[in-house]
This record gives sequence, C-alpha cells and structure tokens, in this order.
Amino acid sequence: MINIGNRRELFVDNFLIDEEKTTAAAVVHKPVKRDVAFVHDAQWETQGAAYHNIVITPEGKRYMYYKSMHQDIKPDGADATMRRICVIESEDGLNWTRPVLDKTPVFGKRINAPTNNIISHLYDYYDNMFVFYDTNPNCPENERYKAVYGEWGTGLFGYVGDGINFAFHPGENIHEMMKKSLLISGKDSGCYFDSLNTVYYNNEIGKYVAFVRGFHVGEDYYPPDPDVDDAVRDIRYMVSDDFWNWSYPVPFKYNDEYDYQLYANAIAPYYRAPHIFCATPTRYVAWPEWIDSFEKLPNAEERRHRHRGKSMNDAIFMSSRDGQNWFRYGEAFMTAGPEHHSNWKYGDCYPCVGFTETPGEIKGTDPYLSMFCKEDHEGEPTKLYRYSLRLDGFVSRTATLKPQMLVTKPFVYDGKELEINFETSALGYMKFKLRANDSTEIYSREVMGDKVDRIVGFENGTPADLAGKEVVMEIEMSDASIYSFKFN
Repeated sequence: MINIGNRRELFVDNFLIDEEKTTAAAVVHKPVKRDVAFVHDAQWETQGAAYHNIVITPEGKRYMYYKSMHQDIKPDGADATMRRICVIESEDGLNWTRPVLDKTPVFGKRINAPTNNIISHLYDYYDNMFVFYDTNPNCPENERYKAVYGEWGTGLFGYVGDGINFAFHPGENIHEMMKKSLLISGKDSGCYFDSLNTVYYNNEIGKYVAFVRGFHVGEDYYPPDPDVDDAVRDIRYMVSDDFWNWSYPVPFKYNDEYDYQLYANAIAPYYRAPHIFCATPTRYVAWPEWIDSFEKLPNAEERRHRHRGKSMNDAIFMSSRDGQNWFRYGEAFMTAGPEHHSNWKYGDCYPCVGFTETPGEIKGTDPYLSMFCKEDHEGEPTKLYRYSLRLDGFVSRTATLKPQMLVTKPFVYDGKELEINFETSALGYMKFKLRANDSTEIYSREVMGDKVDRIVGFENGTPADLAGKEVVMEIEMSDASIYSFKFN
C-alpha cells in the first residue's frame, strides 16, 4: 500500500505511475541559463574555483562553499597549486558577496591578503570540502555545521564547526584527531573521495547518509589501486547513526544498464519533497580516439596537447527515494551549451550542489529554482552562472494536443484539496478523476493555466470525501504538463 499522506509527489520516477495505462511521456527539462552570479577574480582564485555547494540556514541565509586554486610557494620552497576552501554568502540567492574574514591574514609568498573569504587553514591542501547543516534533533547546537573532506585513496574525514570555523573531531593530539575524524578508509572501501562527496541527516530514516566517490574495473568494485584510464567512476551509498561511524559503501543500483562514468554526484534532498533525493551528477565522457569533430570544437590545437583532451562532460538528472536505488535519465540535463573559446572540454557542467528558491522576475509570477554552475574561461576568471528551473520542474509528464492519459497506481492520501503544479496551452487542458476502491469517484472539468500551486475544483464532491481510502488518480491531458501534486 502506497500512503503519500500530505507529501508533495514529483514525477521524477515511476513510483506512482501505472506504466501500462499511462501514455503521457516523461520529459526532462533543462535549466535556463540566466546571468553571471559571481566572478571568481580574487588573487587566490587565479587558477579557478570548483566544487560549489549551498547551505541554507534555518533563518534563510545562503552560504556557498567552494575550492579555489592559485600558484604559490609552499613552506618547503616548492612551487605548487595551492587549494583553499572559501565561502560566499547571499540573503536572496541572487546577489552573492565575499564575507570579510581574517582567518588567514597572510598566506603563500606571492600574494598578501589581509582579509579574504578563506575558511581553510594556511597550508591545508584540500581537493574538496562539502558542508551541510545538521537537522538531527539530537545534534549539539555547536555542531550544527558539519563538513567532509576527501583525499584520493586515504579516506573521508569529518569536521564540525559554526559555518566559518571548522575543526577535526576533538582529541588529545593531531594524530588522534585525524584518526577519530577518519570516517572511512579509501583502501578498505574501494572509494577514492577525490570529488565532492555529499552528506546529510535524513529525517525520514533518522540516520546520516553519505554519497561518495568510487571506481570499478569491470565487475570488480573494490580494485586496490585502479588505473583511472581503465576504471569507471561511480557513486556509492553509506549510512551512519552518529556521523563518525559508517556502514560499508554500497554501489548504486539504477533503472538502466548503462555504465556511465559519473564524476561529482551533486546529490541533495529536494526541499519541497525531502523524501526524494534529486541529483545532477557530472557525466564524464572519454572518447577513445581523435575524430573530425575534435578539429572543429574550440581550441583544437590546444586540445591535442591537453590532459584528457578527448574527454568532455555533461550533467544528467536522477532521483532516489532510499539513497541506493536510483531512477536516471540518459538524456543530458545540462550541456556545455553554444561553443565558445573555452568550453566543450573536460571541466564543463559541474553544477553547484543544492537549490535555492528565488522570486519570479515578473511581478505576481511564481517563484522558481535557481541553480548554479561554473564556467572555466582560460585566461579569464572563472564565472559562476545562475540557471533557473520551474519549481519541481526537473521532469514532467507531458501530453501532445491529442489527449493522453496519466494513471497512477493505487495510493492513500490525507487531505481536503488537491494542489497541482502544471501548465497548459490556451487550447490544452487537464481533467482529473479520483476513483476509490469502492467505486466512488469525483471528477473535475477542464483545468487550464500555468501555476505551481493551483487547487483543482471538483464537480461532484471534494478530495475530503475519499481521504483515507485507496484511490487511483486518472488525468486526461491535452497539450499540457504536470510536474507535481499534493493533498492539503
């Protein structure tokens, strides 16, 4: 028995769909590129910025964490790419600024930055760092902000902090702290952690969940030291009761059989339906040989000599209700876009982890999701672009002008009214029918418009009449799309 209660249900998978009776197609919607949200032009960002992730505080303030890079000189005199963890902030999700921090007043030998937005320590060499706000009701208030940092084959380490200041798990000395903060070893788990690993407290199950980076070679998911040119990048799932002690990482299971290489996982619980994880992972595509198209893509001559010059990226969309079984779509959710001087290469399409709601741009229109993705412009500062997507708008069930049907599996709900997120043309429509297992039913006339929260009017009763009963919902659709629904 499927009991949805008052949950918002999205059409990102087939969980509620009667596939034999449904003819309306599933359509993945690409986000729309809007504007430059932030320019990474500080002295400590001259070699780029990557692995962005958003944390929204209970008060509604947004923090965005990321890794910055620049060339500098280490204490031993070696010339190296220095990596920092930085933060920017926003009150509205549209305007982002650097907070003025003095945690690292002078760092490196090539630049002097009395104030900056760096939160990592002077010579820490971070490949990545993911920050989340812990919603565990038993979490101490001074540990609400947690972070994980992954090293290639060493392991995944945990931190606690206040959003700006983070420290290893308490211990008597640095070696003890590192040992206590080692969440899981890479050598024992087949995981290598060298991209953004994501962690959350899952209120649905009362445990912490983590999604981490691994490699497999053929059917071997635990190679001791894989050659990255032969291995396939994958994502794995693990759980914990206390954040410090974790289960063995288990590879994801998918609804398809493609062995895509998935880089940064970009997984987050969807805030309007937190029982569903939504992800926009970067897909890594390595072409086996040089073909004519590479001659015609931007910077062909430079590409010939570039590391991974025959590789490129896009991003796909996938979702899960339990963290281990994933429903994904092979068609790209995000691509590099129109060709310019420095795209269509390895490094494109690394979406920021997390979504933030922003106001509609026309007065009176519905709010929408803002998403973010960096672009690496060679010889220019890295730019962070804002993208927009309809609320719940990852995937819709969509009908042509010729009427088609969406039919659900039987489910139980609790509520008095049906709220839908939908759009139609002027000629298009949607007609709803709720039919209980005792053959009683209610139905609507044509519903038209474009709203994220329309209440459906019924002709011969209300949803309250069938609440608590097992029902099937039938939707006749013409030139229309539905993104989500819930009972209030």
